[in-house]
Amino acid sequence: MTIPSRRSSAIALGLVVATLAAGAGFANSAAGTTQCGIATSSQNGMLALEGTILSPVALSGEYRFAIQSSGNGGSSNISQGGYFTANANEATPLGKVLINAGSNYSVVFDVTAGGQKIDCDQDIASLR
Repeated sequence: MTIPSRRSSAIALGLVVATLAAGAGFANSAAGTTQCGIATSSQNGMLALEGTILSPVALSGEYRFAIQSSGNGGSSNISQGGYFTANANEATPLGKVLINAGSNYSVVFDVTAGGQKIDCDQDIASLR
């Protein structure tokens, strides 16, 4: 099949734009493609914090998800971690905690995969 030159130029331009757009939103990436972060939501009157990772390729490694919180109900230190495997193109949760809504908190979320350590402490709305 032969593609007319105008059409092939438009296709090439479209591929370049799609490639640039795909790379523009990645925060804290290993090899520029893995996304990770902390999603927050409300669940039964509590604040839910969930560490999540998304990679275009299958991935395995280790993670650490640690939360310190304090508020009117007291304080807590929660630490989760271990080995994980993540399927390609699937958002994979790596730890989840519920704390009192309105608490002050700090989170450490680190992932090590493929010999690279990724700092995933940033908040995310969602991974797609």
